[in-house]
Order: sequence, then C-alpha cells, then structure tokens
Amino acid sequence: MVHLLVHKALMRFPHYLYRTASQIWHFRQRIPSDLQVLMGRAVIKRTLRTRDVLTAQRRALELAQQYAQVFAVARRQGVAKDSIPAVDDIVKSAKKAKPYKIIRSPDGTVQIEANGDKDHGHAMEAWDRVQVESIGPVWRESFVQQLPANIESSNSKVSTPSSALRGGGVPPLAIGRAAVQWLANIKPDTLPKTFSIKSAAVNGFVAFYGDKKPLGEVSRVDVGRWVEAMKKSGLSTPTLVNKTSYLRGFFDWSKARGLYVSDGNPAQGQVIFRMRERRARRVLGFKAFPADQIRILFHRDAFHNLSPSGRWGALIGLYTGMRVAEVGQLALSDFVEVGGIPRFRITNEGLGQSVKTDASLRTVPIHPHLIELGILDRVKMLRKHGEKRFFPKVKFNVVNGAGNWLSTTFTRHIGASLVLPEKGKYGFHSLRKTFVQELQTLGVPSEIRAAYVGHELDDEHHATYSRAPTSRELFDAVSKLDWKLDLKTLAELLH
Repeated sequence: MVHLLVHKALMRFPHYLYRTASQIWHFRQRIPSDLQVLMGRAVIKRTLRTRDVLTAQRRALELAQQYAQVFAVARRQGVAKDSIPAVDDIVKSAKKAKPYKIIRSPDGTVQIEANGDKDHGHAMEAWDRVQVESIGPVWRESFVQQLPANIESSNSKVSTPSSALRGGGVPPLAIGRAAVQWLANIKPDTLPKTFSIKSAAVNGFVAFYGDKKPLGEVSRVDVGRWVEAMKKSGLSTPTLVNKTSYLRGFFDWSKARGLYVSDGNPAQGQVIFRMRERRARRVLGFKAFPADQIRILFHRDAFHNLSPSGRWGALIGLYTGMRVAEVGQLALSDFVEVGGIPRFRITNEGLGQSVKTDASLRTVPIHPHLIELGILDRVKMLRKHGEKRFFPKVKFNVVNGAGNWLSTTFTRHIGASLVLPEKGKYGFHSLRKTFVQELQTLGVPSEIRAAYVGHELDDEHHATYSRAPTSRELFDAVSKLDWKLDLKTLAELLH
C-alpha cells in the first residue's frame, strides 16, 4: 500500500494565483482575445476557498485544465451542445468512480491510500477532481453552459455591430441604469457624506457622457474629455483625483459583474499629481505631532478641558492610530478577548458601522496603557447600564459620520493648546500619522504597521510573498509604544 502525502511547501507563487486581504487564495485567468466576445468577459476569477497555498495551486491547475477544454470547445465553430458534459453526466460518472480513502492529519497534511504505482496515478487524478468539486467545476458556470447557444448565435450572423464588439457580447445596459445599481449596492456600507460625494462624481460623468448610452461603449477618450471639461471649470487636481477614483470604483464594480468587459479601466491613470503638486501636498497636508506637542495635548492642564468622551476618543486615537470614524462607531461588542489578549474589533457589521476599505476590517490588540487607564472598566460599566456603544450619545445618521463630533472636538483642543505653524494641517488624523511614524521609529516592519492601522500594501512583494502578521506580533509591536504620559493623573480625569 502506498501513502501519498500532500504537504505544505515553500514556493514561488504562480501568476494565476493571488491572495486577498482575507488571506483566501483566488484563481485568475485571462480569456484568449479571440474568445472574449463569445464568452462575454475578458477575465475569469474564482475563489479557491482555501488559505493553504499548495491546496490552492492544485485546485488552480485543475481549473486551468478544465478551462483549456472549454476554450478548445469554443473554437470549434458549430459545435454540438452535447460537447459540453451535463451536470447529470458528471454525477453518473462520479458514481462509477473507485472510492479512495482520504486521511486528514491535525497539521493540515492529507494522505490518500492507493495500491501500487498505477493506482497512484488514478488516486492523484481523483484528488485533483475532489479539490475542484469542492469549489464547483467550470461546467456548472452559467457562461460556460450558455456557450453552445452563443456559438450558434455568432455563426448565424453575417456581421457583428461595432457596439457589440466593444461591449464584449454583453447585452447593452445604459450607463445611467448601471450607475443607479452601483449606488444602491454601495449605499448600505458607505457614510452619508462619502455616498453623496461618490454619487456626485459618477452621476457627473453619466450626465456628461449621456445616461442613455451603453455602458460597454465607454472609452478612455470619453473619460479624458470629462476630465478636461472639469479642469476648464477650475477644479483642483486633488478634486479631479478623487472624482476619477470614484469613477474607477464604479468601473471596477461593473467589470466584476460582467457589465463592462473591455480591457483595463477607462478611469485609471486619467489624473496624476505633478511633482510640484506632490511637494505642496506634503507641505500642506496633515502633519504628525512631535513628542513635545503630544505631552502638551495630553497634560492635565489641557486634557481636562475635553469632555469625558473626548478624552477617551483622543487616547484611543493616540494608542491605536484608528481613523476618527472607526473610533466614533465603536460598539461594546467590538471589545473582545482572543487568546487571553483584549482586542479591538474594527468592523462594518453593526448598525451605522462602515469601513474605508476591506483592509480596514481587522481585530487588533489593545495597548496595555489603555487597559491601565481603565478602558475595559468603562466597557464593563456601560454594559451594566444596558448600553450598546462605547460612546452612547453618538448619532449615526449625521452626514459626516460617527466620528464627526470627535474630529471637531479634538481640532478645537489642538487650537486651544498648541501654537501651530502656518503651513500644514493638524487634526485627529495627525494622531494616526503620529502613531504610524512612531512605530516606524521603533523598527516595527511595514507589514505589521499596515495590518494594525488597516492599510493595504498592494505591491507584489507584500501581496504575493508576505504572510499576515500573527496576533503576538501585533501585540508586541504596539506594546513598544510609550508616550511618557502621566497615566495616574489621566486615569483620575477619566473616572
């Protein structure tokens, strides 16, 4: 009896594998250009439903083999519909297959029992099919099952209108209708103010382009004309960057749903900052606080002027680098303990909660100084009184979000406590910048800094080769921070 051992190994990740912020592996394959119109899309993306790279690779290879068969079938013009196996046929053949015993070990390894070298090969083929069956074979995908009809339709036409080619074979959808669908999709998880800004940007392009025109016919030239029109109206480069970034998000959403299948994103790279503008942004943007300003802001003489909620909000920002909205929307259920370590949970699951990006979703250790100051005691007290939120009086239906009150409060605190330079901005966001830079000074790696504050490092090295930081690494990193504050005095002001 031969035991086949599937184990974890170090390897270079193939181009057809990519990993999301959740560490789930995905399969990605570009459809040959001569088949994109026929299949109604340019790229195939499938979740592999695993965090194990070896399992992901085996599933991806089996998918690639099956898609190669689909491409071969698609190129046989006038192919019969029965060339593609039906689901019933697959099930019948599966019943006739020889059963193999699969043994899963606690460490994640898998053993398959097989008799002899010949059976070895059959067992490995069976294992590959098991891997893909767990995520759904390609034959069950709607665009594959519709392929025979698409081929028959394409053969019956003498010529294809240019609009159909530009639309990638997708039924024409007016861009105005697509924009309405996109806005409805993002509204539940978007702050009212942000939603208003995104609506204005995308609807602005729709009005310029023509709301009745097909979404699939939008080109880079169309977006470029819109940008030029906005420049002539006097809009600044930062505003243009923001508007085109929201439009880029709309087209990313459209592409993911097969509504827009042209190569690339027409809003990508339309506006860039010139070197002079970049320097100006660095000079005029939010600044970090130097150590002496931190000590002034959190000294008893200045700190007592803040309300109790304002004091807690400022301290959480200082010791976590959270965005102001993330602090303002904290629920008591967001204080959890995992592995004996108290943690914050930044999520969009609760009423009125939202996050900026997927990378913002995170669970991070609470700094020991916050615990010493009594943050968990406050949570316990609020729960005892039947409250649900860390800041019970916060309203979530305001335009600027749950953190607006804290942003305003802390900006006033800065103005009353510090003498500021003429250039540069200082606000609650300065705490986030101060936190990140202090971790950098302490030698904390960029991967850990980004994971703690909810940033995404999207370069190839980090996205492909780096692993997610462990809970212990995050705890050890944040515990290094010591602002040299009088914790005893601050604790008295908090209670």
